[in-house]
Amino acid sequence: MLRKIHRWIGLALILPFALQGLTGLLLVVLPLLLAGRPAVPAPGSTTAPGISAEAMIAAARSAAPAGTQPLRFDPPRWPGDSAVVAFGPAGERHPEFEVMVDPAHAAILRTHIVPHILRVLHNLHADLLLLPYGQNATGVMGVLLSVMAITGLILWWPHPALWASGKWRRTITISPRARGYRLWRETHLSLGFWTFGIMLFLALSGTVLAFPFARPLFGVQGGDRPAHTRAHHADHTPAIPGEQGLDTAMAAVQAQMPDAILTSARLGARPAEQSFTIILPAYGPNRPATVRYDADADTVRFIRDPGQQRTGELTFMWLHTLHEAKLAGPAVIAGLWRTAVGLAGAALFFFSLSGGVMWVLRRRAAATRKARVAAVPDASGTPDRMQARHARSRGGNKG
Repeated sequence: MLRKIHRWIGLALILPFALQGLTGLLLVVLPLLLAGRPAVPAPGSTTAPGISAEAMIAAARSAAPAGTQPLRFDPPRWPGDSAVVAFGPAGERHPEFEVMVDPAHAAILRTHIVPHILRVLHNLHADLLLLPYGQNATGVMGVLLSVMAITGLILWWPHPALWASGKWRRTITISPRARGYRLWRETHLSLGFWTFGIMLFLALSGTVLAFPFARPLFGVQGGDRPAHTRAHHADHTPAIPGEQGLDTAMAAVQAQMPDAILTSARLGARPAEQSFTIILPAYGPNRPATVRYDADADTVRFIRDPGQQRTGELTFMWLHTLHEAKLAGPAVIAGLWRTAVGLAGAALFFFSLSGGVMWVLRRRAAATRKARVAAVPDASGTPDRMQARHARSRGGNKG
């Protein structure tokens, strides 16, 4: 029964599972192929003070496409690093164009078009391009993929005699002599064993992230941007640039939170929409905080405080971070986890392929056996029986 459940779920969802695996793999690999920030000469003791953030954004505007506005400013991460100004249509959250700027001279070092294919792959992975029902469909697929992983483990589980003799190890390797159906089956089984843990985690976390009702269950509220700015699309350049007052706000953040590391400033159509992502030493880079500067009160207030996160919010945040392989550190662990997630995507694509191939090979073998049985004459019509019958007939005639 479990074998039939495992087989028919896989066959029914062979294409969606293959798309999930392939898009997941590409979303991990493609960002690694994009060019990083160019290095600049590290400032020396005699170097003049760096250019302000507003001046760098003003310089980057000259290279930005028409009809776009600054959406994000990333300051240099260390001495010798460049700054990044990201542009996109007004009201959008995802930039389409990036300008790398030398923080010492406000010179444009490089421009970069954010590949649109990344957004397409993300939407295909998240909702199969079936909005508004795609998220629920993806959630159901996550549940069924979890069932596939669990039933696959049960079907793989060796007999107690194999555990006692140690021969169970043969079930997690591929025999060099395997060919045809046996090769596909052994590869399917062994790869399933090695990727079971990460596959089950990604299936369960993907289920939580996909279902719209999961966020309220975990106590997760909306984003840190005002709701009206998300749907606002301006057709003209605002009278007051969204980056106005950015230098003052950044200085206030550094002064009031001296231990914090400013990693990014999110911009909008108005200065009031500015928000800042910072890393607090007590929580590390994987639990960043978001703050805003109130110019009237000259105070910095938290929008997202990692110290005030409830268990549900923290759990949801970690599920999201791990599912999308966006660990910020440590570098070794982040790299290993990213590799594991990418391999899991490749494995899911292979499971869909190998499951379909094995089903076709089984049906072909069954059809061949059936044809062979049909080609064999009936037992009463075999040559030996016919010869014996003829001999008895001749003996009766002689009598």
